[in-house]
Amino acid sequence: MSISSERLDELVTALRERMLFRRSLDPEREYDAVGPETAVVELLAEEEKQIRQRQNEMARVRAEMLSLLPTYFEARQSRRTAEAVDVIEDVDMVRHLLGDRARRVKHELCIAHPGSGMSEDGLARSLALDLMMLERGVVMRSVLQHSTRYHAATQRYVGEVLRHGAQVRTVPIVPRRLIAFDREVAFIPLETGDPAKGAVLVQEPGVVEHLLSSFDLMWHNGRPFPITEVGAKDAEVVDDAGKARDEMMRAILEQMSSGAKDEMIARRLGISVRTCRRHIAAIIADLGAYSRFQAGVLAQQRGLLD
Repeated sequence: MSISSERLDELVTALRERMLFRRSLDPEREYDAVGPETAVVELLAEEEKQIRQRQNEMARVRAEMLSLLPTYFEARQSRRTAEAVDVIEDVDMVRHLLGDRARRVKHELCIAHPGSGMSEDGLARSLALDLMMLERGVVMRSVLQHSTRYHAATQRYVGEVLRHGAQVRTVPIVPRRLIAFDREVAFIPLETGDPAKGAVLVQEPGVVEHLLSSFDLMWHNGRPFPITEVGAKDAEVVDDAGKARDEMMRAILEQMSSGAKDEMIARRLGISVRTCRRHIAAIIADLGAYSRFQAGVLAQQRGLLD
């Protein structure tokens, strides 16, 4: 196979640019071949040096900025003590304030949590703070949705806090997340269903009492979370599970009668859309209806809806 001198020059130039050819010290040869591993080190040495310098600079700036956090938190806390309502969009700040309140709470913690259950990591973070409060004798009451009864991670978390004296009940729908300390300070999400957007810290007594009146109503209507290991009899657990299921089906029926779509019903009850549609099909069949509209009419006639 013959190669023209022009093509040979192009190939040699390309190899030299990639550090795979270098001038030979041997007068009998013009070039020496260089191993790819050596070539890549030489080829990228300057770029890697610049990257390391940039990483070091970023680490320095990060450390410098984070060193200001204690001062920032202290200034923020001193300012909010005089504020009845404080909008906090910084999620890290919200977590810091929640942890601070958890360490200082004296009497009671009330939690209302919508959805089908928190993540493993979220429950692990909550468990550490919750056990710390329970060990100090703080009364802890949590209201979750019925759907969390079937969430494995939540079952393990509830079993642990119940063994340390917490109280947990479930209801069909928790409309909004709430965390209240000593009936004096309350945290609610800045946006419904999205705690990642920040929180509103409320210290106005009238507003806190209003929020807790809704919590107390949910608590009064809630059913104990069914954990058999803490002493409940199996028959009681089965009976309560049946009542919780009936309440969930009634909540679905009420949502259907209001015209809510499947996706909205599922989100409010903390269940999947597929599960929601399965329940809706069962409700329509139980009522002997042929459509959602007819199911609503029959439910109203039979007194199943308020």
